[in-house]
Amino acid sequence: MAASGCSPTLDWREVAVPETPLLAQLPCRPGRFERWVTVAGLPLRMTMLSCEAGGVTYGVASADVGDPARVEAVLAGLADSARRALAGVHGAFSGLELRGATPFRGNAHGRLAGARPDGVAVEESVRLFARGTTVYEASAIGPALAPPALTPFEDGLRFDLDKPDSGPS
Repeated sequence: MAASGCSPTLDWREVAVPETPLLAQLPCRPGRFERWVTVAGLPLRMTMLSCEAGGVTYGVASADVGDPARVEAVLAGLADSARRALAGVHGAFSGLELRGATPFRGNAHGRLAGARPDGVAVEESVRLFARGTTVYEASAIGPALAPPALTPFEDGLRFDLDKPDSGPS
């Protein structure tokens, strides 16, 4: 009976990314945050869902770029930011195809390794993609990214193609 009160470390659930048709699998109940960031010289209001489970921090962020001509630059800027956030980073990005995403050249996924600013070694999985003028960044970062902690997150990103895109018209 004592075991019935325990909860699994990774309690996967489908979560809707606010104001978008993106659905994500997260292993914990996320908090929602908003902040202004500048990416590729463009100020963006970024909405983020984030949570931590089993020593790994998971996050899914979205921002409407507003201009289709700026999407590629923002995707490249997000990739550069991910690389710059880790010291001694190694790893590379390659193309990403995600059903429902607009086929931008900057849609990419990468597996990076390096150290946080405090010197702790980490691995990071990053997926960058866009649908229309909305860009997305999905990442998991922790000391080690074992398949049980990463595969459901990476494979669980999908667009609800029946849900209309929302955002500024």
